[in-house]
Amino acid sequence: MLKGPRLQGQFRTDDRARAAYAEGAGIYRIVPAAVAVPASAADLQRLVSWAAVSGTPLVARGAGSAMGGGNVGEGVVVDLTALGPARLEVHAADRKAHVSTGITAGALDAAARAHGLRFPPMPSSGKWATLGGMAATNAAGASAVRSGSVRNWISALEWVDAEGELHRWARGEAIEPRRRWAALERRIRQDEAVIRARFPRVRKNSSGYAVDAFLDSGDLLDLLIGSEGTLGFITALECRLAPRPGATAGLRIALRSLDDLADVVNALLPLRPAALEMLDSTFLELVAREGGCVPALARGADAILLVEFERATEAAARGAVGDAVRAVSAWTSEVETAITPEDAEELWAIRHAASPILARLPETHRSMQVIEDGVVPVSRLAEYVRLVRRVARTHDLSAVIFGHAGDGNIHVNLLVDTTQAGWEARVTSVLQEVSAGTVALGGTLSGEHGDGRLRADALESVFGPELIALFRDIKAAFDPAGILNPGIKLPGGGAPIARLKVGAAAAAIPDDIALALRDIERTGGYARARLELAP
Repeated sequence: MLKGPRLQGQFRTDDRARAAYAEGAGIYRIVPAAVAVPASAADLQRLVSWAAVSGTPLVARGAGSAMGGGNVGEGVVVDLTALGPARLEVHAADRKAHVSTGITAGALDAAARAHGLRFPPMPSSGKWATLGGMAATNAAGASAVRSGSVRNWISALEWVDAEGELHRWARGEAIEPRRRWAALERRIRQDEAVIRARFPRVRKNSSGYAVDAFLDSGDLLDLLIGSEGTLGFITALECRLAPRPGATAGLRIALRSLDDLADVVNALLPLRPAALEMLDSTFLELVAREGGCVPALARGADAILLVEFERATEAAARGAVGDAVRAVSAWTSEVETAITPEDAEELWAIRHAASPILARLPETHRSMQVIEDGVVPVSRLAEYVRLVRRVARTHDLSAVIFGHAGDGNIHVNLLVDTTQAGWEARVTSVLQEVSAGTVALGGTLSGEHGDGRLRADALESVFGPELIALFRDIKAAFDPAGILNPGIKLPGGGAPIARLKVGAAAAAIPDDIALALRDIERTGGYARARLELAP
């Protein structure tokens, strides 16, 4: 049995606690060696110092809602949601907030609301997604088409390095002692030409280490953002806030052919939409089949677009909707507008209907997040959707397709009959073929969810061997002993379709905990402390 350090928080090695942390969102079940729940940054420092001496791997984890598998592993899972003291301070005059890592995006946005402010990069999982976890994956949401990913809204980080030392890095401030990082900075700048040539030219990216963002900003904290716990543990953040909009309005657009998708999106982007979402016919068919309400204009459509505008006044918001209707008139006349808050709620109802439907599907149609975060240039969106449809059909699988059309970021849920023999090989083939096709279209494998262990082995196809060598040097500079989230973010972590939460090979865990984890998955109950499952 692993003997851990003495913590103010908890360190548990019993089977039930380990089982409670064997799963996150996504496809994996990996039973860890132990679970640690540090109570403070000092507690975390003691844990990391012990791990550095003992060579024990540490797996950073927030709410566990990331889908790429970066929140599970064989080492010690470190639950950061109780890291104290809890801090949520809004400084309205500066439009900034100081928060501890376990604060959720929803809690920050609610606190900002009292000051007429908001936290713009709000994902659909905002009510449970922790800000530390969002920073770790460079998360985003529907509003990223206008406000960008969370990277744009972080001005400072506090973090614990692989030796247990606590740092604070802020944008535009000199890092002391800078000499520790000088060789790494020179190494990145030496590769600027290959970085500029090889990084995908897409609207957002959460794959690889963000050396492109570092070249633009000169701030090393951009390497920490999106690093998925492989370079250090984020303990606190300083976030920028923005004024809340005075009014919103939107519209729903039916497309009879994917051939028109890129033209319509490009016609809408100059109007500065706050959200521009696509629901493919596969999505619409699922909602209809499961008894959901599908709007009349969606019947027979190859896809529909949901568009939202934010403006200072109601008149300006209505004007933006009118401009949008005229902008797309060359491709479609099937448009529904939403001017009142009630109209807007109805407009988005179909988008929110799918997640509960997908979560409750039976084992003969198990929803699996495998090719779930690809990004391509907007001009290649239709080709990407057709690629996914074709590859899934070739391997006798269904795929539900939706996502952020304004960013070219598409989410896919494969529907898999896990009672049939050989399904793992077919899912592996879909992952390999769609990943290769994404790269061929000039895309990247993750737009907002991170690489995890799901996409790590395919990164060389995106970035090439020179940049993978650079990524390994970055990892070695921050984590020379390789104890922070090994197998995540870099090639070499093993087969991605293995150690799954479903199928005959799934690791055995107590039945009641398995049922409780499935309930969390079905209901979006990721805010629940996992040790509650194993008192």
